[in-house]
Amino acid sequence: PRKRRAPKPEPVYVIPDVEKKSTTFKGRLGYACLNTILRNKKPASEAIFCSRTCRIESIKKNGLDWVKELGRQNVKDLLKLIEWSEENNIRFMRMSSEMFPFASHETYGYSLEYCAEELKAAGDLANKLGHRLTTHPGQFTQLGSPNPKVVTNAVRDLKYHCEMIDRMGLGKDSVMIIHGGGAYGDKEAALARIKKSYNELLPQNVKDRLVLENDEMCYNAEELLPLCEELNIPLVFDYHHDWINPSNIPPAEIIKRANAIFKRRGIRPKQHLSEPRPGAVTVMEKRAHADRCEKLPDDLPDDMDLMIEAKDKEQAVMHLYRMYNLQPVIRGNLRPPAEHQTKETKGRKSKKNTK
Repeated sequence: PRKRRAPKPEPVYVIPDVEKKSTTFKGRLGYACLNTILRNKKPASEAIFCSRTCRIESIKKNGLDWVKELGRQNVKDLLKLIEWSEENNIRFMRMSSEMFPFASHETYGYSLEYCAEELKAAGDLANKLGHRLTTHPGQFTQLGSPNPKVVTNAVRDLKYHCEMIDRMGLGKDSVMIIHGGGAYGDKEAALARIKKSYNELLPQNVKDRLVLENDEMCYNAEELLPLCEELNIPLVFDYHHDWINPSNIPPAEIIKRANAIFKRRGIRPKQHLSEPRPGAVTVMEKRAHADRCEKLPDDLPDDMDLMIEAKDKEQAVMHLYRMYNLQPVIRGNLRPPAEHQTKETKGRKSKKNTK
């Protein structure tokens, strides 16, 4: 018989010191969808992550029950992510939209009833530990599209995300964030369609969780605020997007008005922070997120939740923890930053026209 290969020794990481800074911020920092330490566990069969997915061809070949099992495993791993985050003083996380592959698909979609027990267990743990879990449906979830089929698909996708959160038994702070979407040559008409879709097509449980976010390509915060204030939809302010696609109103004023909506709704405010990659010049380059953030924003309110949208995920959160002395960190869970960041990331390439 073949001799089993001895496991590789754990690498020794050299963690550089960070520049110490001060802040009055007392809220939570969070990371999105994936934990780099758990995802990169070796052997690969022991990797922990919540985005196992497949192609439609695999559904046709293996059947719906096979796909559902991917979803069940994703939820089981969500529990492990929550436990790891708790051990490392991180109590805010965005759940992957790919938790249940194709659950909102018009042909291959399915109810989450089969996974009710596992979802409730994950939600119970998050509630017990005081963790905030949110979602961010993807770029194709557009309520302002002139194409009725796109809107129908968007509504179905929002219902799927909401079913997942509701079955977990999470409170009103577990919101679903979407962008305004495309302008389609006429922003006013597109915003009117968002309003119509919101008022006429969304069930109340979806409305209760839906929030909008300013984006870097179409709708800045100033353009979304009137709609948000009229419909009482909270606005999540994204600092990076505002830098690329700024408003005429200063961030401090936008944040004040946006957080007033959160307060009226009884939802804890949240914002997004990321930084462009070093050397970014063009709009497309500026859109890519840096591995980590090197400072908290100047206009950051003292008590709210800040999602760190950085490539290094939980490492980016702990980097800020160390920098600002926000929370204690476990030294053995720290990883060094990349020595050289390129302008490009290894992620998907956008085909969106920047004009």
